[in-house]
Amino acid sequence: MIRTPSFQPSASQRALGRNLGLDLVAATGVGVTMALITALLPTIARRGGLEPIGLSFLAAAPFVANLLSAFAGRFGPRSSAQMAVLRGAGAASLLVLFVLPTAPVMIAVAFVFWISMSFGGPFHLRLWGAMYPARLVGRVVGFIGMGRAAAGALAAFGGGIVADRLGGPSAVAVAGAIGVACALAYAGLRSRSTERPPSFSARGSIQALRERPLLGKVALAQGFYGGGLIAAVPLYALVHVDRLDLKLTDVGVIGILAAVSTTVSFPIWGAVADRHGGLWSLRLGSVLGVIGLIGYALAPHVAVLWVMAVGYGAASAAIDVGIASVVSDQTPLASRAAAMAGWNAITGARGIAAAFLMSALLQLGIVDVTSGLLVCAVSSAIGVAMFARVNPNAPEPVVEGAPEPAGRRVPARSPAVPTA
Repeated sequence: MIRTPSFQPSASQRALGRNLGLDLVAATGVGVTMALITALLPTIARRGGLEPIGLSFLAAAPFVANLLSAFAGRFGPRSSAQMAVLRGAGAASLLVLFVLPTAPVMIAVAFVFWISMSFGGPFHLRLWGAMYPARLVGRVVGFIGMGRAAAGALAAFGGGIVADRLGGPSAVAVAGAIGVACALAYAGLRSRSTERPPSFSARGSIQALRERPLLGKVALAQGFYGGGLIAAVPLYALVHVDRLDLKLTDVGVIGILAAVSTTVSFPIWGAVADRHGGLWSLRLGSVLGVIGLIGYALAPHVAVLWVMAVGYGAASAAIDVGIASVVSDQTPLASRAAAMAGWNAITGARGIAAAFLMSALLQLGIVDVTSGLLVCAVSSAIGVAMFARVNPNAPEPVVEGAPEPAGRRVPARSPAVPTA
């Protein structure tokens, strides 16, 4: 009798496949809820009468959450089950819009949602390193990122249709229900190590980031680039509603184009980061972001916004991959969550200031929508130039007592970190 070879997967392969499947389900929930919060909620709130300063609160919400995530080492999740509860609570907050669809409640819901994302992000980034072999992290996380972006694309399209028929708040609440169901998948994730992640203070999270001088230079460049994008967020809704008078379906098309572009771009930027380093993803992606700002500033028709959405989607994936790749290159697993929380805190403080600055200038009549977006483009262009000047091969002093960098790693993405 001729015996055929066995193709039964090993226990480790089954565990990896199980984690990957659960991670993908959880990422689907993140993609759906995030798409509605970012793509449709500002326009829905504007149509509900929210003033530009209120739109600034919506724009600042993820960055307030990022700033507070410096405390994630003390108050964030320490296990997969706690992660499921945290993310589920964030998604459940969207259900409040079923009964209280008012602009102030929309702002409050946005804050709760982004806090759940930011506090879970550092732990999730560390969990990826503990669950998946280093040689597979790039492919695994790229697959998860593509799934999340694809879910966001479908949600942006479907959400626009539901919003036009049933109302915008109802569409956001439906996304929240989907997010709650998908968040249960986090509870099933299992790492290869049973060691609980070390706690860290807010001061420790900043110190973990400062231990690597190159990360400080990249964070400064990201401060200018991302600051321009953040300051522009309240102006997008004004372009959609006040200048072009778009339907929510049109806004949904913008969201789906950006999400599809992000989905397709993830593996491309992953290959760029693997071959040339995360800095090249940041450099090239940030150029696309600046082009998008200029396009929004001058757009006479929605078709221009559709083209810019494709560029924004590619830029978003590039920044996600680039940041996580650089942080992973520069930090060992033990301090990675702390470093990511420190990054979030620093960029969060910048984001809060940027979000309100442009709206204040607009309210005072110093700038209009077009000139405001062009000012944002100038800030982001400064960041592009600073990314170009960072030399990853230059010898740099390392803070005494700092652990050695983890070495060359494939890119990973913290799902809680806004890309700007």
